[in-house]
Amino acid sequence: METVAGPSGEHKRNRNNSLQQKQQQNRKNFQHKKRPATKTYQRENDVYITSKTHFKAQLKQCENLLNSGIKDIYLHCLGNSITRGINLALTLVSNSGGALFYEANTSTIELIDEFHPLSDDGDLSIQKRMNSALHIKISRAGDFIID
Repeated sequence: METVAGPSGEHKRNRNNSLQQKQQQNRKNFQHKKRPATKTYQRENDVYITSKTHFKAQLKQCENLLNSGIKDIYLHCLGNSITRGINLALTLVSNSGGALFYEANTSTIELIDEFHPLSDDGDLSIQKRMNSALHIKISRAGDFIID
């Protein structure tokens, strides 16, 4: 079943097509570079979760921090790594036998993309975009060592 859109729906469709054409032209004339997100926290107990690092390595890093005597650790996740951060927090809590608990906070982070011209007659342009972030605080209630 096909629905027929009125003039406003057709206008939106044409506007979307022209936007897609402009984006394709930008890809041909510019090199797209995504700037890394700023790390607002630089403490010893901050762990930045990425999808590039192996899950077991991140798990071991968190366990080592907790076993070193640090009471709280903070997992910072951005975009696609949010699910990995959740899985990491749940794994740590389940492996601790109830000695750990967690708190989660969400936020939105501003990211910056740079478009470098491939020719000399173009100008550098910057585009800002928003991305979801998750900050998980993992705390321990008492003295224990994670196996």
